[in-house]
Amino acid sequence: MLGFNIVLERAKKGRQESLMRLYALCCDAVFNASYRIVLNAQDAEEITQDAFLKTFANLDSFSGSEREFVAFVKTIAINKSIDLFRKRSKKPFYEEIDDTANRIDDDTDFEDFPIDKIKETLNNLPDGYRLTITMRLIEGMEFSEIAEKMGIKESTVRSQYARGLEKLRNTVTAQYNEVPHP
Repeated sequence: MLGFNIVLERAKKGRQESLMRLYALCCDAVFNASYRIVLNAQDAEEITQDAFLKTFANLDSFSGSEREFVAFVKTIAINKSIDLFRKRSKKPFYEEIDDTANRIDDDTDFEDFPIDKIKETLNNLPDGYRLTITMRLIEGMEFSEIAEKMGIKESTVRSQYARGLEKLRNTVTAQYNEVPHP
């Protein structure tokens, strides 16, 4: 199997097989990152394709590692997803909140809960909560980075995240306790 750097160099020369290998390397991760924001498979597919088109058009300027390549394509997809979300949203998905969350628990333990319940609950949270949790916990972004991408204050991101995490935790716990489980 060819190493990433060889595949990258061949892709820069326009070799179709190498371009397809780069695509296969991270298409699922890129699609999932987009889907978690737009919550629509067709939109996520289109955004994924657009992200790869943009990446391949600028491939000559890329010189990073495999991990950096995946992060690069995902970043493009996330930005495009946020743009589409904003364009389609009829209302602002963040309320400006002046108070900063004092304590944010990133070590939330959801291991005791079924993953499908967590996903369902997350997808049903208000948009600001859902997006900040997705970008922070799933995509691993810093609060400052989320604030910059969303065009809002970092304190707002922190508050939305803390409140969203609390709502997610409470909702999942309440649902889990209502249903008998083994």
